[in-house]
Amino acid sequence: MPADVLVCLREKARQTCPRVVLPEAEDEIVLAAAREVFEAEVAVPVLVGNPQRVVEVGRRGGIELEGMDLIDTGDEEVRERLLADCLKRFPAMSPSRAERRLRSPLVVASLLVALGEGQAMVAGRSNPTQEVIFASRLFHELREGASLLSSMFLMRVPGFAGPEGEYIIFADCGVVVAPDAPGLAEIALATARTARELLGWEPRVALLSFSTKASGYDASVARIREALRLLREREPALAVDGELQLDAAIVPEVAARKTEGESPVAGRANVLIFPDLNAGNIAYKCVQRFARAEAYGPLLQGLAATVSDLSRGSSVSDVVGTITMVAAACALTGGSR
Repeated sequence: MPADVLVCLREKARQTCPRVVLPEAEDEIVLAAAREVFEAEVAVPVLVGNPQRVVEVGRRGGIELEGMDLIDTGDEEVRERLLADCLKRFPAMSPSRAERRLRSPLVVASLLVALGEGQAMVAGRSNPTQEVIFASRLFHELREGASLLSSMFLMRVPGFAGPEGEYIIFADCGVVVAPDAPGLAEIALATARTARELLGWEPRVALLSFSTKASGYDASVARIREALRLLREREPALAVDGELQLDAAIVPEVAARKTEGESPVAGRANVLIFPDLNAGNIAYKCVQRFARAEAYGPLLQGLAATVSDLSRGSSVSDVVGTITMVAAACALTGGSR
């Protein structure tokens, strides 16, 4: 039986217990998760918001705030200090533009990470993905060598018996709407890197499709085959295969019937790459709701900062798992991805 991934991530996070900035502290789910990770010594939550409202949310939910940092974005001294730090760190930004931007808790949180006052940001319970990415990109460039921003979910599916036990990775379910072949290859490489570095897995990457090895064909299948060619050219040692239907990717008996010859992935995939955002987003929500799976993330990939964009439907356990994953990433990378 593989080791429990979340337990391993928790232990990695406790090595440094990083400061994780939470700009949606007025959300009771986020606040409850913040308390849980604080008490577990996984992370030090940095709460961003209106203190009166945060305290009221905590009071209603019976959530103790003691020990957690709270940044009051309405405090004039705090705003002036952040504005000065922002202009010093990013001199190309005009004072008026910076002042307008810093009215947003999301932007304040992103700036705090850029200034080193936090090692990561977790947001999205109260804000759409577009706004989380916009705030992140204001102060953070793409990681060196990355050409695309993407995301991955760590899914925990009760009863699933894959190579990593109940855990499997889905990508991209949150950012790239319609990746071309180079985009699919970039998503696959970034996700394989996350699996290897963050989780300690040897990635086995399946490029998913409605077709398995020419059982069907259209332009999407051609795109997946080209992505496979690019992946094998760029990283020959990576275990990757496609196009594969979902069952051929994760069920050994089905893989044996549907694929010919030896495949390093078929029936044993631990990383699933979806052909577009429609497929990925619908798939993770189906698994989450029908199988009562937990979805940790999505963790943004390719960004020179550690950021996770929560689903607005996240539960407390989803947020706790996401903060834990992000905190472990900080411990491994010093806060950058």
